[in-house]
Amino acid sequence: MEYSFFTIILINVIVLLGSLLQGLIGYGIGMFCAPLLFLINPSLVPAPLILWSTVLTVIMLRRDRSHLQFNQIRWAMKGGMVGVILAGLLLKVATRDQFELVFGLVILAAVAISVLGITPKVNKRTNTIAGFTSGFMGTLTAVGGPPIALLYQRGDLNNIKANLTAFFLFLNFIAIATFVAIGEITLNTLGIVAMATPGVVLGLHLSTKMQGIVKAHLARRWILALSAITAVIAIIRALT
Repeated sequence: MEYSFFTIILINVIVLLGSLLQGLIGYGIGMFCAPLLFLINPSLVPAPLILWSTVLTVIMLRRDRSHLQFNQIRWAMKGGMVGVILAGLLLKVATRDQFELVFGLVILAAVAISVLGITPKVNKRTNTIAGFTSGFMGTLTAVGGPPIALLYQRGDLNNIKANLTAFFLFLNFIAIATFVAIGEITLNTLGIVAMATPGVVLGLHLSTKMQGIVKAHLARRWILALSAITAVIAIIRALT
């Protein structure tokens, strides 16, 4: 699909802001960008957004690797891999209307999880469940942050960001392999990703400069409100 110059700039601005949020609080590119990109063109979600997220997480992990605690997230990775594969199979058989309906419902579920603010105990079982849910939701909609972020919401922010980054990077690689296998990633997809990668890089650069300036809880509120509105729009479009 051809995009106008204005649309390309708009997509870059959206992924810039999403990358900025993720660089500041550990997640947010999916939650912020997916609803807006979906309104521009549903084909921008999930494959292109997951590829942008992969670029972002590679750079972030290199930046924050000294804070990584791998032993805390390896069970989440195992659960996440299963979730990604199951979601990929669902994408293969779903129609566009079905996808829009599932997209809206999953986004609303992600918002509900974040709003509830439950603090589960971190152990092998909760890691596996959170990982599976994040992998499943993230592959369907590119919004996989809330379940795993909910589990790791307490603690040092630097450790949280590094752990979440490693988790998302692992799932992104599995998701990309799944998308390639089912034909969701083409040369056209890569062209779309290339045109907005500058926004990803600039957003992360700004996040490094703005550590401590933006209040994380305020950013989360705006993300949740925007996501909920867009999810309702997607559900209405699917049902009409």
